[in-house]
Amino acid sequence: MAEKKFRFNIVDVLILLILIAAAGVLAYVFILSDSDLEVKENHNIEYVVEVTSVNEIFRNTVNEGDRVTLASNRKKELGNVSAQPETVQALKTSFDETRGIEVYSPAEGLIDMTITFKGTAEKTEWGYSLDGTYINVNDTFDLIFGDTKLSVTCVRMTVLD
Repeated sequence: MAEKKFRFNIVDVLILLILIAAAGVLAYVFILSDSDLEVKENHNIEYVVEVTSVNEIFRNTVNEGDRVTLASNRKKELGNVSAQPETVQALKTSFDETRGIEVYSPAEGLIDMTITFKGTAEKTEWGYSLDGTYINVNDTFDLIFGDTKLSVTCVRMTVLD
């Protein structure tokens, strides 16, 4: 039985060079081009978030100047509370069958709270990122304001500059 001798010729070299070049182009397009060459734009953003039907013991737990962080990662600082939170009596909804209308009455012991905070966000192709976190209108998040953890819904986002 005769063994075949392996021959490495010019065609093999060309195929190898084409494969290396293709791998380099793909690495540049998918890895390097998006992160290293973009100029990062930072903007001051004001977020207004709302907490609904929370126990009224939380009325004075969030204050202007409190640090805002993600509940899932306390190292991610999103900004600071920029105004004293607004609170109103929460309402409960019921239906009056005799009149055929909805009836709104105060929910005892519950409040709705509106909190405004500001942070510096980086503009990306997907929106504005606060240290890798995207907060969009109508999204719900667990945030920590000072020492208070609340589940909030973003109701407004304003780019200040």
